Amino acid sequence: MTRLPHAKQPHSQHRSRKRGVIGVMFREEKLLIIRRSLTVNAPGKLCLPGGGIEAGESEEEALVREMQEELTIDVTPRRLCWRSVTPWGTRLAWWLAEFPDQVDPVPNPEEVSEVHWMTANEIVQARGTLPSLPEFVAAWRKSEIDLPWKDSSQT
Repeated sequence: MTRLPHAKQPHSQHRSRKRGVIGVMFREEKLLIIRRSLTVNAPGKLCLPGGGIEAGESEEEALVREMQEELTIDVTPRRLCWRSVTPWGTRLAWWLAEFPDQVDPVPNPEEVSEVHWMTANEIVQARGTLPSLPEFVAAWRKSEIDLPWKDSSQT
């Protein structure tokens, strides 16, 4: 006999074990933000670049791979700056990373439709963001995240 709650359990366990990595990158006091392409989950939403961590991959390795796949940039992971969990159970690792100033991100149109550099205020006022983006800014403004970022609303 198969019980319905038991049948759903492996799926929910699998979902709760999913892990992702997010790239946190700055240029001239602005944060690198992407608009997701219309062919991926959460189409057209603004967010930080990132993606899933594959089996056997470290967070740093996933960060480097995802930034190359989404934006054709080679990043250097610097440090973990925050952890969060999405409403659907994905555990996210937010990594501060760098890439050379003379390099401009080039969006992979299969995953990213636009690239923006935004201030904290611009992010908070933007429409169409993934919920994690304003939450990230709010946590930073409450000093829960240590970032080399100046809050233009405080000047």
